[in-house]
This record gives sequence, C-alpha cells and structure tokens, in this order.
Amino acid sequence: MENILEMLYDLPRGKTHGPDSPFVRAARIKCENLDLLTASMTDEQKKLLDAYFEADRKIEDMINFDRFRFAFHFGAQIMAELIEGKRDVL
Repeated sequence: MENILEMLYDLPRGKTHGPDSPFVRAARIKCENLDLLTASMTDEQKKLLDAYFEADRKIEDMINFDRFRFAFHFGAQIMAELIEGKRDVL
C-alpha cells in the first residue's frame, strides 16, 4: 500500500476517463447540444455566448487556482509536520 503523500501526488494523473465513462458521455452531450444551439443563433447572439463562455472560463480558472493553492498549502503543512517528527499525521 502506498503512503498518503504518494497517493496525493498520483491522484490527478490517476484519474482518466475511458471512452464510455459518464464524463465522456456528458461531454459529448454537452458539445452536441451546444452545436444545435449555435446553429440557430444570430451572429450577435453567438458573440454574447462567446463572451459568456470567456467569463465562465475566467471564473473556472480562479476556482482551480484556489483549489491548487489550498492543496499546495495542505501538502506543505503535512511535510512540515512530518519533518518536525509528528508521525501520527499519516
């Protein structure tokens, strides 16, 4: 069994989605619906939708950065406690 630090390190890379996974199916449905929606839109509506998606992407980037920052600080705290000899952390 791997230790918690190895598990946390490998976690993002260990999560892959196969072609028949719920994630891939949902992404496919999302793309198909977006294609159907944009096919019926005017150019001005498409520009508004693009602006919405850009703002949404920026918000997601900020949320992802906050998650990364928390995880980095959490990992650093675990390492500091291990270095200080607090073996019961794990």
